[in-house]
Amino acid sequence: MSRDHRVWDRHAIMAELRRHRSSLAAVGRGVGLKRQTMYWALISPHLKANAAIADALGRQLCELWPDWFDEDGKLISKTPLPRPRLHAEPIPRGSSASSPRQSAA
Repeated sequence: MSRDHRVWDRHAIMAELRRHRSSLAAVGRGVGLKRQTMYWALISPHLKANAAIADALGRQLCELWPDWFDEDGKLISKTPLPRPRLHAEPIPRGSSASSPRQSAA
């Protein structure tokens, strides 16, 4: 059987959970974790939460998060995923600050 080379980002993981008729909250309840912890596990490594998600999807930790876990399921990096940059450069201001309002006399 060939290995699935699918890229698993947080959106793909959540979509796959929905296809399995589940949610992060439901998976979290099953292992005694809060919903918010499960969402954070998609951004930053949390062994118990990540393992529960992988188990619910029938995947290995290293398949879903290859940057965080090795083939044995051991944590190799605690580096969270980088936040996406919306703009490459700062948006230039249209004009300088306006002058203060004149009081009506």
